[in-house]
Amino acid sequence: MKKKTIKLVSAVVALGVVSGAYVGVNSYVSSQEKKESEEEDTSVELTSLSTDDITSVAFTAGQDNVEFDKKDDAWSEKSDADFPVDQDTVNTAVGGIASLSAAQEISDVEDLSEYDLDSPQNEIKLTTDDGDTVLQIGMENESTSQYYVKKSDDDKNVYLVDSSAVEPFMGTLYDFAESGTFPSVTSSTITEVKVDKEDGYELTQDSDNLFWNVSDGKTSEKADTDKTGTVTSAIGSLAYDSFVDYNCTDDSKYGFDDPYAVITAKYTEEEAVEGDDSEEAEDADSETTADEDSDTTSGDADSENTDTTDADETSEDTDTEDSDADSEDTETKTVEKEITIYVGDETGDDRYVKVDDSKEVYTITKDSLTDILDSKASDFYSLSVNYLSVNSLDSLEVKSSDGDHTVTVTRETSKDSDDEDAEETTTVSYKLDDADLDDTTFTTFYNKLINMTAQQRLTEKYTPEGDPAYTFVFKDTDGNETTAEYYEYDTNFYAAVVGDKVYLVNKMNIRDMDEAYQDVINADTKDTDSETTDSEETSEDAEVTATPAQAE
Repeated sequence: MKKKTIKLVSAVVALGVVSGAYVGVNSYVSSQEKKESEEEDTSVELTSLSTDDITSVAFTAGQDNVEFDKKDDAWSEKSDADFPVDQDTVNTAVGGIASLSAAQEISDVEDLSEYDLDSPQNEIKLTTDDGDTVLQIGMENESTSQYYVKKSDDDKNVYLVDSSAVEPFMGTLYDFAESGTFPSVTSSTITEVKVDKEDGYELTQDSDNLFWNVSDGKTSEKADTDKTGTVTSAIGSLAYDSFVDYNCTDDSKYGFDDPYAVITAKYTEEEAVEGDDSEEAEDADSETTADEDSDTTSGDADSENTDTTDADETSEDTDTEDSDADSEDTETKTVEKEITIYVGDETGDDRYVKVDDSKEVYTITKDSLTDILDSKASDFYSLSVNYLSVNSLDSLEVKSSDGDHTVTVTRETSKDSDDEDAEETTTVSYKLDDADLDDTTFTTFYNKLINMTAQQRLTEKYTPEGDPAYTFVFKDTDGNETTAEYYEYDTNFYAAVVGDKVYLVNKMNIRDMDEAYQDVINADTKDTDSETTDSEETSEDAEVTATPAQAE
């Protein structure tokens, strides 16, 4: 009985503990909910003004004291009436602070320096007919993205305000300017680029727009298409970073008196023109038609009825033609244009720029100018050692440790029939030292040879040592000759010398070319080996075939 009593007492005690815990937890949850509820209710109204009633706003932007005045619903900069104010930007900024709720009020403040409000970093003054409302901006609470703010006539209460309301006034005057956009230039329409700077260069397209040339002002040669495309793409992608000055009167302030670089690009653009000539032609056609209709008006009533019907149809057709003519009045033509970009001093990660004869100054990121400005003429040199299409090849002479060999090309033209209008067919054949050469074997080697691409061009003087490992003499169908000599340069490269140009070519590429060349000069040996193998296999087959007969 005693044990049962002890167990009963223990159960009652445990139940009491659980009940107490439940009451405690419930009390804690209630207090937390009350606390959260109280925190949600900490917001207070800081300003309550109608934006329509605000006649001016003054604040500090960078080092400038700025004041925008409103008249007839339009803002202007008080000290400079010509300043290009962005009306939407000012309206948005003013609207964000005219009616403002603070997330929290801190009362009975004794030390304003704790919030940097003893010396505010900014002061925003909103003016209405009823007077001024001045907000002073202190430090930012970075953990909450809020600023400490107070009213100028109240040193006892500090408010936490969302940064989105304050930061529009924390930039520069030109954050409120209506800026322009960089002129649109489509990279594919650029036909010429000139970069005037130290180690500058000029890129020009040939008359047929098939390839580019590069010049350093002294010499000109064919340019690498991909590298040229990098520059034209960079120009087509340029965009302003920030607006700096709407009316530059002192070029030295931004470095335009002695520019770091001047970029000039020529390009084409389609422009709309009026189709006056086509309209005159259509009027003339209408007069001719009217005369013809007048001459043919005769005959009996049936004929007149027919004419009337035709006249109605003609009238409908004329209306349709007039409608079509109206839609075709506007035509386009290709016009040539030019843009000049003056690049001035550095400013942080940007450079100052201005375009053509505009007095507006902007910045552009240095990164976006890198491909244009950090290049010199030699960077655009083509790395193709020597290219001559097989269709233009007359002969190829090869000198190497394998001896001297010459490949000649023969082209025979014939017609499929005796008909004069029949299409002509050209048959191409190759000979190696007067022996027939398989066209696939030769073209495989030749393609590796003419598509040889260097790792780099040597710009310093190069004097070869010893004899060339390979000499290729190309003769085209016009009788022009080009010689390419390949010398051992180091453990990784051959130096390919073509005229006054020297290319460094990877030895692996030469090895691949040489393997294909061995197939060319050893073609007869391979054919003989093949014939021998075929003969032996035929003999073995014959013996195998004869065995059953012998068994019989």
